[in-house]
Amino acid sequence: MLAIAQSQSTYYYLNWIPSERGPLVTHHGSLQKKLTDSDREEKYYFDILNNIFSQVENGEPIYTFSLDRRNVLFSTCFAEGMSQELIDWHFTQCMDDQLKMTMDFYHYPIGPNSNTMLNIGVPKIIRESFLTNMRLLKSKLNGISVGIFSAEVGARKWMQAHKNASYLIWKIGKMRKDELLFINNGELTTYFCFQRKGNKGKILWQYGDSESAQLIAQDIADIQSMKTKKFNSAAQVYLYTSENNMNDVKSFHKMQIENLTLLNPLSALKTVNDEKLNEYKMLPFAETGNAFKGIDV
Repeated sequence: MLAIAQSQSTYYYLNWIPSERGPLVTHHGSLQKKLTDSDREEKYYFDILNNIFSQVENGEPIYTFSLDRRNVLFSTCFAEGMSQELIDWHFTQCMDDQLKMTMDFYHYPIGPNSNTMLNIGVPKIIRESFLTNMRLLKSKLNGISVGIFSAEVGARKWMQAHKNASYLIWKIGKMRKDELLFINNGELTTYFCFQRKGNKGKILWQYGDSESAQLIAQDIADIQSMKTKKFNSAAQVYLYTSENNMNDVKSFHKMQIENLTLLNPLSALKTVNDEKLNEYKMLPFAETGNAFKGIDV
């Protein structure tokens, strides 16, 4: 199984095969490629996939793909009991025909109850380009995910995060703009962006339960100001970055926060050569987690 995770113009890839010891990583690496012509997006993804496939050399590959969140649209709507009729009504009211023609939308319950839906819009051109390129490259796409949501799957599979009553995925971002995804009692509860400023900060955008987001933001502020060395809002916190913000990651990690763990896939996975790899350098591979969905690690 080949997992590919996009972070702006960088693509991280990790290939694994089943073994008696569980998933065994055979290849990992990254490549950079910018999209210079939006009219040639199909060729752009072809070049990326073809390049990575040639590095891995595993015949007709089965792969998963995690998109950068900048490539998708997020929104929320009310839908009691996950009613598709209410979701359709919401989109009829707020979405024009052009957006309907260019985006595919997927819906997930968010918050302490299931009456609020998180809507994720994926450009149709990306899905269509994958369909075309699968035929050309004789490959199979096993799933598409998005950034931190793929990392959350990884936390469950590599770190057994779901055994905690609650857990937080914390992605350190550029300009101290961090993404945070909070799971409580097995439910997606809140997803938000928090910008750290000195020992304080502010929430820039937020979906789901706002009270949970405020408590998490306060924890980060208290940790930055050295008032505490433990998150009180979550039983366990998984920290990573895919945007080369290692100084911030190292700073928090070296504080020895009681319930904080680096989200490093190779802390749980074996490699063919039993490589000893720098734990910080492997953090961008956290967003390959979707490739392990349904797999026991």
